[in-house]
Amino acid sequence: MRFNRAVIIVGVWVIWLAGIGGCTANKAGSPTLPKPQPGTVRFMLEASEATRVSLVGSFNGWAKDSMPLNRLKGTSWWSVDVPLRAGEHTFMYVIDGVNWVTPPQADDFVEDEFGQRNGVVIVR
Repeated sequence: MRFNRAVIIVGVWVIWLAGIGGCTANKAGSPTLPKPQPGTVRFMLEASEATRVSLVGSFNGWAKDSMPLNRLKGTSWWSVDVPLRAGEHTFMYVIDGVNWVTPPQADDFVEDEFGQRNGVVIVR
């Protein structure tokens, strides 16, 4: 099953580690959720055909099974809140254990040594 036809949107909300406001703007069409806990980053992906979605990145050694996203009931959205230290972190999503997906929206993007385009999230 290919997911290049799926609408894939990531919304990232950063809650400043100091406990003051971060980027909490709702990305187009994403569901409204309670605010993430202070010190966490919310990663969201819309993947209607997926049965499993994982977050991989520099913060978890790119281990594709270590950070599963939870499907939001009754939607095609997946979400996980992750505690991250201040700094820049690169990330991607893995759909159904095999399809590595570049996040369509991120603070920035960088190409890795494998020629993949990784998203960058910046935590201040």
